[in-house]
Amino acid sequence: MSHDGEVLLLDHPVTTITFDGYDAIREALFNKDLSRSFDKRTYAQGNVRDGVVSIVHGATHRARRRVENTEFRADRLRLYERELFPAVLETMLDRLTVDRAVNLFELGELLSVVLAARRAGLDHDPEDLGQLRRLVHFVDAFSQASAILDARDPDAVRAMARQAWADFEAEFVRPSWATRNEAVERYRRGEIGAEELPHDILTALLAHRGSDPRLELDDDGRVVREVGTYLQGGTHTSSQTLINALDLLFPAADRDPGLRDRVVADRLLAQRVVHETLRLRPTTPKIKRRAEADTTVAGRRIPKDALVVLDVATANRDPRLFGPDADEFNPNRPLADDVARWALSFGGGPHQCPGRSVAGGFPVPPSFEPDDDHLFGLVAYMLQAVLRRGVRPDPDRAAVRDTRTERYTRWSEYPVLFDPPREAVPA
Repeated sequence: MSHDGEVLLLDHPVTTITFDGYDAIREALFNKDLSRSFDKRTYAQGNVRDGVVSIVHGATHRARRRVENTEFRADRLRLYERELFPAVLETMLDRLTVDRAVNLFELGELLSVVLAARRAGLDHDPEDLGQLRRLVHFVDAFSQASAILDARDPDAVRAMARQAWADFEAEFVRPSWATRNEAVERYRRGEIGAEELPHDILTALLAHRGSDPRLELDDDGRVVREVGTYLQGGTHTSSQTLINALDLLFPAADRDPGLRDRVVADRLLAQRVVHETLRLRPTTPKIKRRAEADTTVAGRRIPKDALVVLDVATANRDPRLFGPDADEFNPNRPLADDVARWALSFGGGPHQCPGRSVAGGFPVPPSFEPDDDHLFGLVAYMLQAVLRRGVRPDPDRAAVRDTRTERYTRWSEYPVLFDPPREAVPA
C-alpha cells in the first residue's frame, strides 16, 4: 500500500465481493463506507482519473457536487432540451445524413458532443465538424480511461489517456479557461453581475477556486480532468444509449409495424423506450466500489480495502420487480411506483450520475401525463429525430461491439441507412 495525499491507495484489493440483487445493490450504493477510489495503478499514476468528482469521496465529493449541481438545475436543463438542442439537432442531422449510409456511433457522438462541450465550458464552433470530431476523439479516449478496470490492456489505456489529456488541455481547456477567468475576475470587481457569467462547469470551478479547501481545485490538472469528465459523460452515455435503443427497437418494430410511428408521435413513449433501454443495456453493467472501512451490506461483512462489484445488469432484470418478461424489451411494462424504469443504471446515493436528467429526463411514474415542467431527456429527442428520417439497419454491414473493454453494452460501429432527404423535415 502507499499514500497519495490523504487517500490510501491499494496495490491490490484484499478480496472481491459481488452483489447481484436489486435491494443489496441499492443498499451498497448508499453506503458511506464504499467509495470509487481504487488502486494507484488505475487512477493515480499518470493522473488518468485522479481527483475527479466521480472518483473522490467524502467531504471533497460533497463540496464539489454542491458547486457543480447548479449547472443541472431544472431551468437550465429545460433551456437545453427545449431551445438549444432542437435547434442543433435537425441542422446537424441535415449535414450528417447527406450520405445515406452512416455509422450511428459517430453520428450519436457528434449530436451529443455539441451541448456536452457547452455544459462543460469548452469554446467550440458547432458548425465545424472537424473540431467536433476532435472533441469526440477526446471523449473516446476518456471513455476508455473511465472503463480501465474492465480494460483488456490497462497499460496501453493509461499511455493513450495521458497523451489525450495533455492535448485536450492545450487545444480546448486553456483557451476556454482564459476567457472564463477574465469573466470571473470582472464579476469579482463588480463590473458584471452573476447572470452575465457563462453557465458551465469550468466557470463554476474557476469562480469557486480558493473559496473552500475541501474542493481541492488548486491543482490545474484536476480542473482540466473535471471538465473532461463532464464532456465525456455528457457525450458517451447519450450516444451509446441511442444505439442501444435502436438496436432493441428495430426487432420490436418488425414484430409491431406501428411501433416506430407511435414512438415518433409520442415523446413520452420515446422516453420510456430510452428508460427501458437503460434498464436492459446499462452503460456500466458492473459498478465497482472500494471499502474504505469494515462495513456490512445486506448482512454480509465487507472487509476494509475489499473491491465490491455491483452487478447492475443482473439486478435490472429481477422478475420480482420487472415481471416475468424482465429479459424482454417492453417500454410499457407495469411497475410499482417506487421502481424507476431505468432500474439501477444511473447508480444511486452520493455518486448517482449528475447527468441523469440530461440524458433520460425526469422519472415517468405509472399513469403519468406530462405537464409543462416535465423533461423528456435529450436521447428521446435524438431517437425521434433519427426515426423520423427513416433510419434502419444496413443489411450489408454488421454492427461491431467495442471489445476494448468487457462492457458488452458499448459499440464502435453501428452502420445504418437513412431514407433519401425530403424537401422539408417535419418539426
